[in-house]
Amino acid sequence: MIEKVSAFILRPSASGPEILIFDHPYTGMQIPAGTVEVDETPENAVLREVREETGLKQLSIVEKVGVDHQFNSANEAILTQTMRCLGWPAATAQRIGPLFTRGMHLQTFERKVNFTHIRYKETDFNQTPAKTLLEVDGWLPSEFLTREFQRHFYVIACEEETKPSWSYQGDGGLTYFLRWVALEPKPQLSGNQIEWLRYLGNR
Repeated sequence: MIEKVSAFILRPSASGPEILIFDHPYTGMQIPAGTVEVDETPENAVLREVREETGLKQLSIVEKVGVDHQFNSANEAILTQTMRCLGWPAATAQRIGPLFTRGMHLQTFERKVNFTHIRYKETDFNQTPAKTLLEVDGWLPSEFLTREFQRHFYVIACEEETKPSWSYQGDGGLTYFLRWVALEPKPQLSGNQIEWLRYLGNR
């Protein structure tokens, strides 16, 4: 199993609560989220992820508002250790593609002995039609793949003054465009992130 975290960064305003979101250059509107590292607590992980994706430093956890325990489908797995993909199902195989990081979601196919055939695809959904940026087809040790994960949800308070919007260069050199938006109506977060908002209840 692997653990993940998501952060609802809230602040009051004259017209009601606001939530901090960012526009990812490829996948649309999101909130900070990521993977708990080895020997890291979910509480430390959520604060680290917020700092890495927003540049904010003065943060505190207000409360934990939920935990979601899930299993991926039979043809999808999560990588539990950072490594490169193998060109064929053997420990001595040539390493191919970029470094795959712990927590990445991968499409899975057949297994051979102790290895699983995987495919990873990175797509820019902000273009029409969507553009494939990276596609890797290879093998990974089956012991470093899991279908089971838990996601921890936290409300975070920002204890520093910010602009209404700003940009920040995060992991991998990607630039995130951050802004405060009204919590009601609920922002249209990308993918299944819009479902996470149910953990905020009627704030």
